[in-house]
Amino acid sequence: MTALLIILALLLPALMGSAWTHALLPRRVIARPFMVLGTGTLLGLLVLPQIMRLWDALGWGLAILPTLLTCLGLTLLALAPGLRRGVSAAHPYPTPTAPMGHAERLLLALLLAMIALRLVTLATEVSLRPLFPWDATMHWATKARVWFEHQAMVPFVDHNSWLERSGSGVYTDRHPHYPATIPLLQVWMTLVLGQWNESAMNMPWLLCFMALGAIFYGQARLAGASTTLAVAFTYLLLSLPLLNTHVALAGYADMFLGAAFGCAVMCLHNWARLREPWLAVLALAFALLCPLIKNEGLIWALTLIPALAVALMQRREAAKFFVLLVLLGLLAVLVAPKDLAIVGHTIRDFRPSFNQEALLGIVYSIFQHSSWHLLGYLILMLVPLGLVMPGALTRKLLILTTVVACAAAAYFFLFVFTGFGAGAENFAAVGRLAIHLAPAGMFLAMLIYQELLARQRAGGILQEP
Repeated sequence: MTALLIILALLLPALMGSAWTHALLPRRVIARPFMVLGTGTLLGLLVLPQIMRLWDALGWGLAILPTLLTCLGLTLLALAPGLRRGVSAAHPYPTPTAPMGHAERLLLALLLAMIALRLVTLATEVSLRPLFPWDATMHWATKARVWFEHQAMVPFVDHNSWLERSGSGVYTDRHPHYPATIPLLQVWMTLVLGQWNESAMNMPWLLCFMALGAIFYGQARLAGASTTLAVAFTYLLLSLPLLNTHVALAGYADMFLGAAFGCAVMCLHNWARLREPWLAVLALAFALLCPLIKNEGLIWALTLIPALAVALMQRREAAKFFVLLVLLGLLAVLVAPKDLAIVGHTIRDFRPSFNQEALLGIVYSIFQHSSWHLLGYLILMLVPLGLVMPGALTRKLLILTTVVACAAAAYFFLFVFTGFGAGAENFAAVGRLAIHLAPAGMFLAMLIYQELLARQRAGGILQEP
């Protein structure tokens, strides 16, 4: 019975999101089943907690019935025949693919088998292991447990406020102002089960992992990658050790943020190529969801703005806009009150100064530790190749390059030039924040490699195919 309830709790948001994605996507889009199920599942997992917040704000608390009826209603609405006809016109998205030989078929089967095996082992880990990670027990699940017991989103305040009120009607933890999306997702699972279950409440992490793989494969095919290349890089993404760790030791918000930001970036890149409205809608939706997952999500969502400017403006005008944006940001930091909180931290915490130890911590984390396998070396090899291929990063992949470069710059600035360098020195946060950028970085690496293959077939990497 417990297993059936877990399946039902996971299916409801997945079906709701998939129904809306099905209504949004053209019928003949390439890899459509993967796009619908992957994007829809992630969308449903992130929207369901917002529905719970809405009903709680209206005074209904965290009861199952209002959320259940809302999800079912939205699902039926998305499946309405009239809605389907009013969305983007369907047309084919041709992607030439050469016939696969026996060796390529064998490689494809091997990759799929390894992905399936990884899913089975991770499912075993999640289903048998209770809540374990430090941040999960200190920052996230604290809220889930309290809200489950009260059946309502009772307030969390900082330690001083909690002491002033003697704990009357309020609760506290190490980060009381973290977004509520992830704890509410855990509350949803326990509400459906009717009991606090630290293993079952973390099953959405496995579902998010599967959705991320489906999204990456679908967007890769839409970007022009062959089936084998898309599966190969999907395997490279899903086999990243730290990403796997965040599934097996579920409870952190980082994988959800990485999946949402990655999906927004991939949709933005393909929208810039195809100018299809449904891609713009998905990119905007996931960009808006990023700050609702984790405070840092606001920073990553803002990195999409320069890329959007590049897509909509002439290059010179986009460069002027970018410089103006940076100057306005610096001015805002200088004139704003020092106790103003940005992404959960006050401006006083941002103390610009070069931190050599933090830089070394980033280098060790990416290139020496086993957290990222060969991703760092893959990017280190492919990005210079992209720079020597005329027009690769400056025209064909300009939008994607812009957003990934802005996000990477923000990542390095946060650790190397502010007071948060300790998170890189002791490796406490440098890896977790890198998860936010890993899917987008892998997507860029795949497209650079794809461009390299195309130019080799055309007679050399120094000319366009």
